[in-house]
Amino acid sequence: MEASLNEFLATAGTWFTGENLLQVLLGYWFVLKIVIITVAVIIFISSIDDLVIDFFYWDIAWRERWRHAVKRPPAQKVLARHPEKNIAIMVPAWQESDVIASMVANSVNTFDYERYHIFVGVYANDPDTRREVDRVRERFPNVHRADVPHDGPTSKADCLNWLIQNIFALEQRTGETFDVILMHDAEDVVHPFGLKTVNWFIEGQGMIQLPVLSMNRRWHKLIACHYMDEFAEFHGKDLVVRSHLARMTPSAGVATAFSREAMVALCKEKNDQPFNTDSLTEDYDVGHRLRALGYKSCFVRYFAKTLRWRKAWFRKGQVAQYKTELVATKEFFPDRWTAAVRQKARWMLGISYMGWKQLGWFGDFNNRYFLFRDRKALFTAPVGALAYLIVLQYFGYAGVKLVWPQVVQLPPLVDQAWVWAIIQINFLFLCNRLLHRAWFTWRAHGLRYVWLTPIRVVVSNFVGFGAFFRSMRLFMTHLSTGKSIAWDKTAHAFPSQAELARRRGLLGDTLRFWNHVDVAALDAALNEQKRRYRPIGRLLVDRAAVADEHLAEAFAERAEAIATMFDAFQIAPEHRNLLTSRQAAKFGAVPLRKTKDGLDVAIAEPLGKTERAELEKALERGGAKVARYLYAPLSDVAFAVRYGWTEGGLAKDRNTVALLRKFALLDPAGEAKLWRSFRKQYVRLGDLLVRSGAIEHRTLTGALPEFWDSNERLGEFLVRKGLVERAAVEARLKEQKIEPLDVLRRAVQLGLISGEAMEKAGNPLRPELV
Repeated sequence: MEASLNEFLATAGTWFTGENLLQVLLGYWFVLKIVIITVAVIIFISSIDDLVIDFFYWDIAWRERWRHAVKRPPAQKVLARHPEKNIAIMVPAWQESDVIASMVANSVNTFDYERYHIFVGVYANDPDTRREVDRVRERFPNVHRADVPHDGPTSKADCLNWLIQNIFALEQRTGETFDVILMHDAEDVVHPFGLKTVNWFIEGQGMIQLPVLSMNRRWHKLIACHYMDEFAEFHGKDLVVRSHLARMTPSAGVATAFSREAMVALCKEKNDQPFNTDSLTEDYDVGHRLRALGYKSCFVRYFAKTLRWRKAWFRKGQVAQYKTELVATKEFFPDRWTAAVRQKARWMLGISYMGWKQLGWFGDFNNRYFLFRDRKALFTAPVGALAYLIVLQYFGYAGVKLVWPQVVQLPPLVDQAWVWAIIQINFLFLCNRLLHRAWFTWRAHGLRYVWLTPIRVVVSNFVGFGAFFRSMRLFMTHLSTGKSIAWDKTAHAFPSQAELARRRGLLGDTLRFWNHVDVAALDAALNEQKRRYRPIGRLLVDRAAVADEHLAEAFAERAEAIATMFDAFQIAPEHRNLLTSRQAAKFGAVPLRKTKDGLDVAIAEPLGKTERAELEKALERGGAKVARYLYAPLSDVAFAVRYGWTEGGLAKDRNTVALLRKFALLDPAGEAKLWRSFRKQYVRLGDLLVRSGAIEHRTLTGALPEFWDSNERLGEFLVRKGLVERAAVEARLKEQKIEPLDVLRRAVQLGLISGEAMEKAGNPLRPELV
């Protein structure tokens, strides 16, 4: 056996030397020449196709310019005054708890429109998204949760179909009819004039599509930025030409509006299933089906003056400015290789593979031509990958020859004049492509993004290659096994208020953004603040205009942190005791837990740099390093300071709650709700004194540094310093006291346990309580 192996290796070594190796190289070189010719011809044909679109775009652009000189588009004030149609906005959501609340709140605060409702589709097995939708719909009465009655994920089309059913069900319940159905996604950043534009241009159309663009990204995030280039060109040129020539526009899945008549027709066509659940790109599918049903669709590019905020140049703060900009929906596209490949593979599967299989070829020549453009990536993607490999091999061989002149002299790869001519023409086509890509990027995103356009084109190509091979693998698996292709959802992100170019710096603006306070209450608090200073957050809580948990959420939003509520009794003693109760009171901070990254600390309000450094130094003495700060309600922090280090008079009440848990009368969620109802009653003595007018806020805060250096109680210290009357302190202490607690009565009042359940458990429970 060993001898046979040695003979084989000796024979192979002899074969792969000299003339035999040269013959292999020449054979490979010949195949490479054939591949070069094939690739060059296919790229040439594809480039001619792109050149046709360029030609028609510039023809349309010039004709539109001359037409606008005679008849201008409707003025913005005309669109603004046009009677509002009732619009239903659909937002399908699967595992979107990180972004859905911000998206909905931003949409409500952005739209310059009155008659609309937002429906968010959620699945039964997605509790986090359901929780966030419930949280946001409590604040905005025109937001609705549309339940998908089965577990997900199924497909986006299935979620949309259930959204439609929820919309129709609301119409039946209320008698209110929706004139327009609009599609959006959970990561969409809408335009203020978006609904006004839909309201005007939907008339006479079955469907309209507004432009979709990428949010501006940092220049070095090449994967994220290549979406900016692609969407700027596709929604600035390709869809414009398609809408004019084919008289049909495919839906982009977002910023797509349907007339009621068109949506009803789609429902009748497929038994109340207007969106194709067998397609991964139901938006693309539905546009073609509408055309087959005889409904018009068009692509709408409208420019409107829009209020935006920017950083002031020569002073702190922001300034308002009106900019004329395209009415478009924007979103964050993936900035990681894997996510981008997955997303584009899904698009390719739905449009090129499934679109070809399910829609076939139909319509007039123009429509068939654009169907060809939709599907040509099946050929150009692998050809493009081959082109890059050819270039790498050519320059690799040239490099070897440069450093090793004695290498075997292979014949030229391109030795025919017509092939060389095609390659040169293809290079000119490439320059044309780069110029067009740079032009549309400049128009949509500004000059600073133009310079790296050629590099991002290469990135785009490589993402496309990865998407092609992934989509091919998934489709072949689907054909061989018959298994349906699942909803391959992309993880979404939503921009901060700074990235949204919103006005920042004022806490009241953030509270208004989330609809935590109405304009009248905020204005009243600001007027009172001028007469008697108090931080606006605390003042709003004093006036019961804002709940302290909502104030914590606003602080978290501004700091791009997390808001939380916590139970002081659930904190591990070794973590809690990293601070004393007096230190916790001084900083308004409570250690919560240790994680692999460090310590989580709950704070009620933002800390200054000096306070934060002092707090972190105190924690470091206990061997802990702060990983992150979480914003908690002021009442949670105050309650923890009072009862977290010593339970005081609450021992009996805690025992009662433990017995309710023992007899299965109260579950963990009910216990959390019960204790939160007591914690929110507790107010710090200093806040009570300020609320009652016994002391001014500035006087109190001015005395606190000396107080923290003493060992006195706050009331005694303020009386000794002559800042507060003793009677006022005693009255506020009586108001502050919440013990003893009647946990049984409160649990019944909150509906956490029923009187009937208490009667059934009365015999074993009552002796232990007594």
